[in-house]
Amino acid sequence: MGHNKTVFLITTGLLLLSAAFIFTYEKEVEEYQANISKDITIDQTWDLPPQLAEVSGIAFLGSNKIACVQDEKGSIFIYNLDNSAIEKEIQFAANGDFEGIAIKENTAYILEANGKIYEVEDFMNTAQVKTFDTFFTEENDMEGLFYDEAEDRLLLAVKVLDPNSEDQKGIYAAQLPSMEVNKAPVFTLTFEEEIFNEIREEKRGESFFPSEVAIHPKTGEIFILEAREPRLLILDASGTPKEFHLLDQKAFPQPEGLAFDSSGNLYISSEGEPGTIHRVTITSK
Repeated sequence: MGHNKTVFLITTGLLLLSAAFIFTYEKEVEEYQANISKDITIDQTWDLPPQLAEVSGIAFLGSNKIACVQDEKGSIFIYNLDNSAIEKEIQFAANGDFEGIAIKENTAYILEANGKIYEVEDFMNTAQVKTFDTFFTEENDMEGLFYDEAEDRLLLAVKVLDPNSEDQKGIYAAQLPSMEVNKAPVFTLTFEEEIFNEIREEKRGESFFPSEVAIHPKTGEIFILEAREPRLLILDASGTPKEFHLLDQKAFPQPEGLAFDSSGNLYISSEGEPGTIHRVTITSK
């Protein structure tokens, strides 16, 4: 009888714990769903082929074509939005950890997580490759790359550990054609603004982990994407945070690519099974 009572008590306790866990989980899901931005609408989606399941960076080429890189393979993939197919694959390196791509005219730039930058001249034809080391390391875990046409420079986003401070995340610039990287960031996220109140960690640098950066061609606003907890941060042209959007993880399971076309339409790519590219509209606040 004593044994049966013990079993009953243990079973009851486990059931109560399970019920409490389920209740807590459901409450967290409800809160998450309630906080998903209602200002972002997906207008069109492209399911990418298996080669781009781990798409990690995109750049718009014009003619409805997008240059893509993926995490592990040293290739540029030219993806045609009109027929939803890879048109061309251009190898520039062996396997690595490639996190971003930017295009300046006929030259492609690819960022590796350790901070190395690959310059691929005439990438659609002869694909002549040069590499440039920077002061960044694997510890910084570099993920964002964008060509800033107005300043003729590449913008680079630190994902994990900023080289200047554990309490901030910087956007750095590599000036072209020298590829010299200034050790001072051109934009700095300090996470002190009210917009970060709900996500600010004790170590402020752990509040946000940028996966991509891009500048809106019409407004000059700076868009910064996060993949770890899918979010989109928008800064005004001077670098002041103005909007913060929680993305729906079902649609954006691991968003790592941002690109604008010449009209200002925004494309967000996400790793997944399959990888995806979404064209989205943002209703400004």
